[in-house]
Amino acid sequence: MVVVAGLLAAAAARGQHGRDPAAVLEQARARLQAMARNLEKYVCTETINRSYFQRGESTRLDSTDRVRLEVSLAQGRELHSWPGATRFDARDVDALIRNGPVSTGAFGGYLASVFEQPGVTFEYAGEQTVNGRAMFEYRYRVPVEASRFEIKAPTAWRAAAYEGSFQIDPESLELKRLTVRTGELPAGAGFCKASTTLEYERVHIGDSDVVLPRQSELEIVMDESREARNVTTFSKCREYQAESAISFDAPASGESPAARGGGRGRVALPIGLPVALALMEPIDSATAAAGDEIAAKVIKPVRRAASTETLIPAGAIVRGRIRRVEHHLLPSRYFLVAIAFNRVEWQGLVSPFAARSEPDAALVKELDANLALRETGFRFWGVGTFLWRTAKSSTVIPAGFESKWFTLVAGR
Repeated sequence: MVVVAGLLAAAAARGQHGRDPAAVLEQARARLQAMARNLEKYVCTETINRSYFQRGESTRLDSTDRVRLEVSLAQGRELHSWPGATRFDARDVDALIRNGPVSTGAFGGYLASVFEQPGVTFEYAGEQTVNGRAMFEYRYRVPVEASRFEIKAPTAWRAAAYEGSFQIDPESLELKRLTVRTGELPAGAGFCKASTTLEYERVHIGDSDVVLPRQSELEIVMDESREARNVTTFSKCREYQAESAISFDAPASGESPAARGGGRGRVALPIGLPVALALMEPIDSATAAAGDEIAAKVIKPVRRAASTETLIPAGAIVRGRIRRVEHHLLPSRYFLVAIAFNRVEWQGLVSPFAARSEPDAALVKELDANLALRETGFRFWGVGTFLWRTAKSSTVIPAGFESKWFTLVAGR
């Protein structure tokens, strides 16, 4: 049952706009419920810019990073994949993003909870003027038993109650803004409080006009000394293509070499063979994100040890993804970029590939760089991490940048 508090009195007063706030809410809710279900037809690119702050007498920016995913909705649950992957991964989003704060709900989960779930209470909060237009503002509360807002605490996801407000255009009945504030958090949540503000806009996709989130801003107070801010933007929204799929057990890379063309093959690479690589495209810290696809060219033939047998020819292309793009300001100023490759291609052959590039140990020590991630297992060994000391606000790793790697045992 949906409980509507304070709306009967508001209906009697009606307010300056002359519309009945209770009627506007009910009509808007019906449209928003349909909109939430309609979101399952679409997929958007989600770019998350994260900023980390040190709290004290003054708040100081500690570091920033960026992550890019594709997001869709199925049965009220947000699904994510890496950009360009052929499958959506139905596991938790932090199975893809292994570092830093993550949240779900911005794309469609909040809509499903606030406007579809029983037990939600609403209250009319008055009329606001936004950019010259009258907006009806409402407050709401979602109890824990109706909530789809989940917090990992510490290893299991647990539902949490939340509340907030939203603005409805009484003429178009469109949702313009939604705010979310956490209530009492489950024990072991790892942070004190969180609040989210979502902005919505009308987007033309194909033959339809749909209202989709344009931006979401999440603020998290972790403890007395740390806080974080995630600004998420949505772009490149489109309808599902016929080849899109949902996978409940796909690897986190989301790659399907066979689906990308070329023959599927396998080259058995011994551990420890040196591989020299040159980037094929630049990496610009101002725009690059973890999740972006990346490619490099093999500079020299990769030969079996103590043999002339060529296992990978010069000119072969290795492909993978950026794993981290970070800008650190405290205590030292530097950029960190991590890359992982998972396949190699030449002459129509596509083979699994794994390799590691060791970071500059002296520079790591000098910068007091934090290379640790919330990751374990062999799969996370196959990464190259690169550091650049600079006082500039951005840096570009040029195309042709050369790096030295050594082979690992590749998965299937």
